[in-house]
Amino acid sequence: MTRHFVITLAIAATALVAIASAATWSSAATPDRPAPPPVATRRAAARGPEASKSPDRLPITFFVATGPCGAGCDGWIAAEGRIDADASGRLRKLLGRLGERKLQLFLNSPGGSVMGAIELGRLIRSRGLAVSVARTLPAGCRDDGQDSKACDALKRSGQDLASALDASGVMCNSACVLVLASGTRRTVPPGVRLAVHAIGVDARKNLSPPLVAAATRIGNAKIVDFLHDMGTPKALFDAANVVPHESSRVLGRDDLVRFGLDTREFAEAEWRFREQPFVAMTKTFFLHTGEAGIAYPEGLVQLNCGAAKSVRLTFARERAAVTSDSARPVRLAIAGQRIDVPYLRRAGTIDIHSTSLSPDAIAATPDDTALEVSSDGVTADGKARPPVVLAMTGFSAAYARLRQACAATIRADTACSRGIPAMRCAGAGETTP
Repeated sequence: MTRHFVITLAIAATALVAIASAATWSSAATPDRPAPPPVATRRAAARGPEASKSPDRLPITFFVATGPCGAGCDGWIAAEGRIDADASGRLRKLLGRLGERKLQLFLNSPGGSVMGAIELGRLIRSRGLAVSVARTLPAGCRDDGQDSKACDALKRSGQDLASALDASGVMCNSACVLVLASGTRRTVPPGVRLAVHAIGVDARKNLSPPLVAAATRIGNAKIVDFLHDMGTPKALFDAANVVPHESSRVLGRDDLVRFGLDTREFAEAEWRFREQPFVAMTKTFFLHTGEAGIAYPEGLVQLNCGAAKSVRLTFARERAAVTSDSARPVRLAIAGQRIDVPYLRRAGTIDIHSTSLSPDAIAATPDDTALEVSSDGVTADGKARPPVVLAMTGFSAAYARLRQACAATIRADTACSRGIPAMRCAGAGETTP
């Protein structure tokens, strides 16, 4: 996950008040989702070069999106891009058009202007909006690509756009976290990571040490006052302020609860098919266990193409601490069918279990059934560990796409092994035409 934050200050020696209004606090590149193992360790964070033409560097835009967005929800306000000083003005204009209609706001932003985020956050709180984190994917962008100039123009057209929500490619860092804190209700989907660090000063400004110190004091004071007004613990600022601005701290689920950014006991995502960084369908979740170490462990269930015609099932979950005891096998129950998933390996504080299945074994699983995950063992108070019950919403559509993709891969591999010259082989870094 690529994370880098910079605070840019345009200041004059005679007008220190301009320091705060010109401050930015943002990440500089689009994050990459981790490759297998499917759950990244909670402290992992890498930095990379700035993607100056990436859409996350464009000024934040707000538009109304329509589509499924949860129980009883068929529309939301999408907030996409870098937070700038004019962000609150653009949102105010959109809210004026909505009138009495109140929609939840979904953020996808690397951060940006501190004062812009604070003004935006105060507007959101005054209008009583709920805030969450997800990337909004307009259907009209499919042909040109979600990151194209044509897609950006569509988002800024003022139209209501039929869209889908996707938490797998989302980011909300630095100043974006301030905006999240302003929501009357705040939620962060399972598997999503936020990142924070201390503010800094752009070295290109060549400011004297006294002005750098003044800029830092004013920016920090503005952030602390804002968090206080939002009812957010100062511990959020303290946690960010001890991390050098050249680096970052990725907030785990326990951090989100402690800072009041998402205090839910349980949440799960729908099954989702994806093609990058490899073909798979996944479901993420978290559950409050109250155990020492990690009280809100996150988990993932994944299906991907296995050897020959099989499907590989993987279950991965955080555990409280790295211990020497042997991990216990996991059992899944789907529509009355039991699937044993033996222990495979550990990666840091992640237990990873996997097994191979016949593609037909779970093909008829309906979306209105449940997936029950159980294992031997006891809780901290000596009671039998209860099973985790997950919904199968979205499973059938995602599984149909997975089987189609796996079949195409098998056909391509077979053609390549037979030396068919018309085929371009995936093993050479290409795919079938």
